[in-house]
Amino acid sequence: MAQSKSSEPIWLSVGWMFVGIEEVPGIKNNPVIMQWSKDINSPSWYDNDDKAWCAVWMNRLMLACQLPMSGSGYELLRAKTFEAWGQELKIPSLGAIMVFSRPEGNHVGIYLGERKDAYYILGANQSNSVRCSWLKKDRLTSTRWATDVPIPKVGRVWLDDLGGRLSENEA
Repeated sequence: MAQSKSSEPIWLSVGWMFVGIEEVPGIKNNPVIMQWSKDINSPSWYDNDDKAWCAVWMNRLMLACQLPMSGSGYELLRAKTFEAWGQELKIPSLGAIMVFSRPEGNHVGIYLGERKDAYYILGANQSNSVRCSWLKKDRLTSTRWATDVPIPKVGRVWLDDLGGRLSENEA
């Protein structure tokens, strides 16, 4: 299972289903996010959705789509491990997995399109929820695609501004 019936890869089709899932502030947790953590066998010390969870979501998407996750153990919690996941893409295409730098580490999300200065990304832990956000292009560290899934020939998706400010730190 690698390609949906539409022009988007299956992991993007599945990812849309979780838009709006939010972490719970404070000591309580969103049970959905904590279940994702259990589903991917993350370390037992990952016990609060206040901890970064973009990679947890991305790995759960890969698991749901029967694709390789980004590693095991602690690696499953790190967006940076997606820099070596799958195969490199020189030019992004709808559904590409993108890794970005941020002050406390890295962030991973799914490419939806771009404008001159930013990429439009579907990701988790973006303003504490699964949502779409603009991320500055100069923060991009890697663009990836699942290894055994044919790379689409479409390439870049140019978007109008769509409103919204640039995200500075996704945690």
